[in-house]
Order: sequence, then C-alpha cells, then structure tokens
Amino acid sequence: MPLAFRLTAVLFVLFIGAANAAVPGELEPRHKQFLEQTHYLLQPVEREVWDQLTENYQRDAFIRRFWREHDLSPETARNEFHEAFEQNLVAARERYSDLTVERARFMLAHGRPTRTFQASCEVLRRIDIWYYRHSSLFAAEFYAVFVREGGDYRLWSQDEGLFPLAQFTTALDDRDTIQQIEQKCPRSNDILQALALSPDWNDLDERLFPESSTEWARAFLASSTTLPTDAAPLVASVSLDYTGRRQSRTIVDALIDIESANVAVDTVEDRKIAHFLVDGEVLREGDLFENFRYRFDLPLASDVRHIPIAVQRYLRPGHYQLNLRVQDLVADTYYREELELDVPRIDSAPETKSEIVQAEQPPPEAAADETSPCTVRLFVPQDELMVGTVRVEARTSGEGVERVSFSLDGRQLMSKRTPPYSLELDVGRSPRTHTLEATALDGEGHTIASDEVIINGGPHRFSVRLTSPISGQTAERFVQAVTQVEVPRLEKLDRVEYFLNEDKIATLYQEPFIQRIEVPQDQPLSYVRAVGYLESGGAAEDIVFVNAPDLVDRLDVNMVELYTSVTDRRGRPVDSISAEDLQILENGEPQKIMRFEPANDLPIHACLLLDTSTSMEDRLREAEDAALYFLELVMTERDRACLMVFNDEPNLVVPFTNSTAVLAGGLSGLVAEGETALNDSLIQTLFRFGGVRGKRALILLSDGADSASDYEFDEVLEYARRSGVTIYSIGLSIDSRALDVRSKLNRLCRETGGSCFFIDGAPELKRTYERIEREVRTQYVISYQSSAEDNQDFREIELKTRSGLKAKTIRGYYP
Repeated sequence: MPLAFRLTAVLFVLFIGAANAAVPGELEPRHKQFLEQTHYLLQPVEREVWDQLTENYQRDAFIRRFWREHDLSPETARNEFHEAFEQNLVAARERYSDLTVERARFMLAHGRPTRTFQASCEVLRRIDIWYYRHSSLFAAEFYAVFVREGGDYRLWSQDEGLFPLAQFTTALDDRDTIQQIEQKCPRSNDILQALALSPDWNDLDERLFPESSTEWARAFLASSTTLPTDAAPLVASVSLDYTGRRQSRTIVDALIDIESANVAVDTVEDRKIAHFLVDGEVLREGDLFENFRYRFDLPLASDVRHIPIAVQRYLRPGHYQLNLRVQDLVADTYYREELELDVPRIDSAPETKSEIVQAEQPPPEAAADETSPCTVRLFVPQDELMVGTVRVEARTSGEGVERVSFSLDGRQLMSKRTPPYSLELDVGRSPRTHTLEATALDGEGHTIASDEVIINGGPHRFSVRLTSPISGQTAERFVQAVTQVEVPRLEKLDRVEYFLNEDKIATLYQEPFIQRIEVPQDQPLSYVRAVGYLESGGAAEDIVFVNAPDLVDRLDVNMVELYTSVTDRRGRPVDSISAEDLQILENGEPQKIMRFEPANDLPIHACLLLDTSTSMEDRLREAEDAALYFLELVMTERDRACLMVFNDEPNLVVPFTNSTAVLAGGLSGLVAEGETALNDSLIQTLFRFGGVRGKRALILLSDGADSASDYEFDEVLEYARRSGVTIYSIGLSIDSRALDVRSKLNRLCRETGGSCFFIDGAPELKRTYERIEREVRTQYVISYQSSAEDNQDFREIELKTRSGLKAKTIRGYYP
C-alpha cells in the first residue's frame, strides 16, 4: 500500500481513536467544548491522562500541548493540523448532525471530498463513494467507500474483499462479484476504479501508530505536582531567595532541605547515593506559566543529617505561585509545597543569603559564584556557508569585563575594549570549518568568560559548552556550573546531565542549565562534565577541570568512527563478518579495533541531490518517481531525509524531515531548466550535513558535466573529505567517452566510501536505488583510538579484509 495511504489511514484512526469515551461533568465550558469536539480524536492514552488532571490550569496547558504535539509541521509558525481540523469541523457540521458517525469522522480527517456518488444495483448494497484529488493532509488521490449497514454507513477496507458489499446471500469470490458489477451496475467502471484505489484501511497496527506518539501525554502527567493517592511523606522544607538578576529577570533560588532520616539510598561500590526527582509549576494569574523538572543523584556522607538541593529559575518581577513536588525515587516518598512568590526587581545581588543549609554543610558564601556569572556569547550565522569576509559579534553580560579578545583556529586576532565587540574576518575562498573564540578578560587580564563557535559548522550543529566554571578555576567547596546549549533546528533537547568526575549529580530538563556542584575537599583536582541529549538520541558534551594546574586543560581522546560497507565479489552486502575479518591501517600503521557492530538499526540521514537542468527534461518525471521510491524504501520513523535540486544554482527544497509525504510534495512539479552547477551544489549539500552525526549519505543524480559552478572539482573533493559524508552518485546516460566526468564522480565516491553507478536510462533508476538502499542499511560501525601523536593535516585510512570480500569506508580524515 502506498505510504501516503498508510499515513492517511493512521490519521483517520487517530481521529476515531476513542469515539465512545464518556464526557465527564463538572468541567469549565471551554474544557467541555474541547472534549465534545475531540473525544473521537483523542487517543486512549491521551484521554486517560486528561481524566487524571485535577486543576483547570493543567487542563488548559494540556489543550495547548495537545495541538502543538500534533502539529504536522512544527518548524513553521502555523499549526496546520489545528487549522485543518477547524476547517473540517465546519464542513462536517454542515452535513452531519452527529459528529460520531463514521462519515463525519472521516470528513474531520480529510475535509470535503472532491466529488461523491452513490451506487446501488441488484449486485451491491447501497454504497457511498467519495473521491479526493487530495485531502487537507495529503497530496495523493484516493477513494473512500462507505457501505450501508443498519441505519448508517461504515468505511469499507480492501482487505475485507468484495463480499461485504454484495447483495448476494450465496458467497461469491471477488472475480465473480467484479463480473456481476460489470454486467449489471450503472457506472460500473467508476465503481471498480473506486474499489481499486480505496486503501486497505484496516492494515493498521502499532507499527503504524507507534506508542511514542502519545509519550508526550504520559510525560505531561508525570511532570505535574499532583501527589499520587496515599503518597508516603518525605520530610523537607523549602526557602526562597532572590539572588541577583539575569538581563531583565530576577534569579529565584528555591533551596530545598531534605531530612535524611527517612531517605532511602542506593549502595554502589560502598557509596551511598540518594535519588530525587523535583517537579515544579509556576502559575501566574491562575495559568501555568512554566513547569520544570530536575533529577538529582547525590553521593552522601555517612553522617549527613540534611540534604540540600538548589533549584534556580528566572522570573520577571511580579506575583506568582510556585508548586514544588520532591520525590525520593528509592523510597517512593513525596514532599509537596505551595508557595506565594512576590518576585522583586533586583538591581544588584543582595547582601544576605538564605540559611537553610545546616551546620555540617558549608556556608553559602563559600560558593564560587551564587549570583549571575559574567558571560560572553558569539553570534555567527549558522544556516549558510560562509566564505570570504564574515562579520561576527560578541555580546557580554555581567560586570567586570575590561576587554574581549578574539582568536581564529588558535591564532590571536585582536582585542576590543568597548562594545560593540565585533570584527570582520577573512575565512578564505574555499569552504572550510574554523574555530572562533571570544574571551572576556577583567582589568588584570584574567579570563572571566569565554565562548567558542564553529564557523561553517552546519545548520544542524548540536553543541554543549560549559561557560562556568572557567578551566583551572579555584574553588574551595562549590562551583556554579553554567551550560550553553545550541540545539539544531527542528530538533528538541531532552535533558542536560551534570557530572562531577564520573558521578552524575543532576539532570535538568529545561533552561536555565545552571547547577550548584560541591567539590569534595579530599578531591581538589576535579572535572565538571555537562552532557546534553536530543530527543532523537544525539549527544554532545563539554568538560572543564577545576583546581587544575596550568598544564591540565582537557582530555583529548582521538576516537575515530568509520561506517563501513562490506560486499562479496558480486557486489552483494555481507552481514556475517566479525572484527577479526578486518584490519585498519592509519598512515600505514595498524590500529586496534575497539568497537565493531552492525549499524543496520542506526538512524540514517540521507539527502537526495537531483539534477533539474534542461537536459533532464525528458527524464525528470521518471526521476521524481524513482526518488520517491527510494525514500519509501529507506525511510523509517527514526530516519531523516532532505531534498536538494540544482540547475544554474542549488536550491534546498525540503530540509531534513522524517515525513515522506512532505518529501513527496517537494518532488512534485519540478521543472527542468538552466545549466548544471554540479560542484557548487555538491558543496552546498555537504554543508547541509554539518552537525549531523552517524550514518550520512548524499545521493546524487545527474546526467552531465559541470557547466556553471564557481567552485572547482578539487575544492569539492577536499570539502567532501572534511565532511565525512558518504557520497553515492548515479550518472544517467553519461556518454562512455566522457572520461573526465566519469573519473571525477568515481573518485568522489571512492574517497568518501560510497559507490558510483552509470546507467543508460531512467527505467534503471529504481533498481539502482535499491542497491544503494541495501548498502546504506547494511553497514558496520567500527571505532578505534588513533595511535597518531602528530597534528598532520590528513590521515589516510586503509581497510583490509579477507579474500573474496571488499570493504569500503572513507579514505581518510582530518583530526
């Protein structure tokens, strides 16, 4: 069944998911209306969560989150899902008084049909046929067939066969029924076409409707501060303090003091560790202003009587209500408190601090920095490839900044003493990544803050950077860990974890990512590590040494990761080899394999680069169909793909997405015109992979040589080497005498670990895409720690395997 139909069917089931759920009473009118309109849309898990909400502010927040989670294109400002639902609601009400009947529900999902007709003859029961040229959600055409049963109509599905539609009392097979329709029914051709193009609506299971799609509802309920029924008490108290300001907001410290007597602990290697989950809700004028979650994993001394936990929020001056819930995750006990907050406007840090920390704990003033730290932030465009002259700017906050110093790739550039802290850089003609650093210095020349960005790092760069503490900072007992997180567009941050040495101390799920960390007196040399995780599974981290001598800065473990394809003599993927079958040489030196495993289940990021120059005019439609065929082959829920087209210049049609329907829309209606800027387009497409980790593949389809690029092939090859992206090229009807074109494409693929295909015509495209899909999906991931100690520019890799097999990976890398 075509993917567009499967997705449509999933959306249809989403709309009818809980059609018979009861509507509770004693609700506010707006909440009653929400249930009346969407009780057939809510999935069972979502409805179950709704029924457990006890406060109006929670229900209001649930409604906002519900529409946001079901937005088909969250990258846009509009919520197309909600807009389509409202339009379809109007259409369904115009036609049906009861919105729970099946045809009304279908119209809610897809809007008004393009045309309808009813069929009734001696062969068939009464059927209502709806034709859609496209629905409000999908571009593909389809039919919906409803058969009358009892007093109403139900949706018919192809997997039922034709018997449920027939009037016969004696069972006939589908072939006989079709013959009867052809002979005895008016508009028989239209009826048979509708039956053929009606999807198999019942071909739905948990694979098409994954549990993860409702995970947000469970998380929403779990993050509320409502106590479970018969919750056992946890003895604690909380105190508030307003310790400074950050821009226009006041820093609010909630200091929670937990009595250790009834705290349960885990014992790990003779160490006691307590685990707490802190959930908070901030209400303003009765509405949920924000909620937050922290997790703490705290090593405890044997004689500790009180366990302090610090939670920090930024709020504008005004009146709020703060609801706090603390859970001991081992004992499953709870503490809950509701506090009124009158947040003042702070012009400077107050002289005094709260004193809930008990005698065995250090006094608050021992902390390295309890007020808002000084920061510096670099602003450099990340969504476009930058060459030539680039203007950058650094902005500071806090006090004590005497000057800001800039360096590029470790080379000192200049310092500026007065804002704006900006300058123009010449980053060269060829596309390269560069490391730009801005350092804020005080009057004595000491570093008080720094920031670092990667120029041309790509639009999907995920970075985690500890801006405090400063490397080498001296701290007697405490440091204030402050993390700056850069999340790729269209991705969501799941959490940030803080470690002291190898001990996980705290997990933060929302900004601000600031945490007070105790540095043990018996371990003066320590390191703080911050690790960020994306919802999609990506991770990034940073590490800073505290109380370290000047010669200790950061760990530098040169791990190399290779995605490798192994094929037999006939070019078929081999999935039965082990690490012993391979040998890795780096610059001729053998390397020890530390990780070897199949990468079949790892997510793929693939980008199709499609030639739409004038010479493609006669083959463009077939190329579109074959490209969509490849996407349907390769895409799973975890994969992402993008679409680039090029003629005189490259054009990003669809950024990375996991929606095949969106990609199909991008492939439709392309026009062949202009010349062939192949080199420029390859570089721009490789740039789109910047910041993406894991399995990455660029699939190029072109029918000719470059005729309009600014970049030379050698520049493309060098940039491809630096990107680490595997390139597959399909040369379509390229003359066998065009040796230069074929040689360049072959070299590009060989250097990046991919494959090059030359085919005679568009009909061969689907079979070629199948070979690429098999190769990409059946790779291995191999990791080793490089033995090289020098900083040479390029390190060559050679991969050897046993006789009869061929192993392909990148030909080298830049450290």
